[in-house]
Amino acid sequence: TGGAGYIGSHVARALKGAGHTPVVYDSLVKGHAEAVRGLKFVQADVSDGAALRQAMTENQIEAVIHFAAFIEAGESVGMPDKYFHNNTVIGLTLLDAMRDCGVKKMVFSSTAAVYGKPDRVPIEECDRLAPINPYGASKLCVEYMMQAYATAYGLGFVALRYFNVAGAHPSGDIGEAHNPETHLIPLILQVPLGQRKEIKIFGDDYDTP
Repeated sequence: TGGAGYIGSHVARALKGAGHTPVVYDSLVKGHAEAVRGLKFVQADVSDGAALRQAMTENQIEAVIHFAAFIEAGESVGMPDKYFHNNTVIGLTLLDAMRDCGVKKMVFSSTAAVYGKPDRVPIEECDRLAPINPYGASKLCVEYMMQAYATAYGLGFVALRYFNVAGAHPSGDIGEAHNPETHLIPLILQVPLGQRKEIKIFGDDYDTP
């Protein structure tokens, strides 16, 4: 899911290059169709349980890599409903579809925001989970749901807790493409490229680990 987005499109291409047959499932609300040219593509929303089940059944899906999500921590503070619905509720919809279709493997695109304000740096995987914004909380809820589904239904899962992801495909065909740009590393790079006068660090409104 979210395979037409930044990270998802890179993973889809890597899977194809490794000899697998990825099926990209994306609503294109945030993703880019050109990022998945040459790949099998299903345009649908993860909130559509029937479309999920159809895609899993027709394509004999063996595992799901779930990237689809809203990811702006600051925005989530003012619009928590948007984040809990899109990130948490659709996570449950996806898990139910996987259970019904017998798909028992999942890689979840989580976030380092589940740690909140860390007690120490560097953070270790086993450190305290205490998100300080709805974005981090919405992702942690999905981690808890996966744990419950693992116990009840035998789901095997991995949660990837990213910090700042950066870079682009060596071909230059795909990379970060947000408009307006909100990610830290691309914003920094825009300054020497002459696309931005300066970089602003917002440290007065929200904690910046």
